[in-house]
Amino acid sequence: MIVTLTVKFVPQRLSLSEAYAYSAALIENLGELTPDFRQWWGMPKGPKDHFVSFVERSRIIARMEADDAEFPELRHAGAPGLLLTNAGDEASWRARGRVGLAISPSFGSIRISISDVEVVFERPSRVLWTILDAMSKRPDVCLIQTNVKQRVGADLLLYSLHRAPFPHREFLGWMGYVDEALTRDQVPAAAKLERRGNGTLILATDVLDLADPHAVQQANQVEMSLVDLGLLPVIDPALK
Repeated sequence: MIVTLTVKFVPQRLSLSEAYAYSAALIENLGELTPDFRQWWGMPKGPKDHFVSFVERSRIIARMEADDAEFPELRHAGAPGLLLTNAGDEASWRARGRVGLAISPSFGSIRISISDVEVVFERPSRVLWTILDAMSKRPDVCLIQTNVKQRVGADLLLYSLHRAPFPHREFLGWMGYVDEALTRDQVPAAAKLERRGNGTLILATDVLDLADPHAVQQANQVEMSLVDLGLLPVIDPALK
């Protein structure tokens, strides 16, 4: 099972040095949640490239400069994003769950992806909830969603594509955050609701197993309630 938690917020136009500082603060925050997230490296960009420790500021910024030069049409949005992992070599990367951290303030997005989450962490739901809780406290967050990719029989399924009730809308998935104070009677199918600031943390189902029709149905019912409340907007341009 591959789990991807995506944080969406108001885009920020940052310089390269500002983007590095932004990422450093985020990494410090993640490192307080679990020891596995204390150190990060830039991923190799090709077969002859190497992992680059995030603490090597000049080398990380040099990579960002290279990306900036490669995609000049995106320069108006600010600094390019960073793709990091929590291991500095191939063997450790695989052993730690092939964790990826994509930081894109220019596009208002942070993504944390964990492969084999049920193997890497003894209680994956608790770890993900802890990350969700911390990310919901970041400024300008408007939505957090958790997608699941899983092999079911001969098929490789993605919740948002193959199991979500409204593929043309934003989704919540396994767990997430909406920027609205909700009550139990508004989302009765949710496994758990917790108020956070002006919004609400939502655990749709205890474990979102795509092979379990009951878990999928529970997640779907939660999203149907959120759509009724106007909290999962249409994202398909053809339908806007």
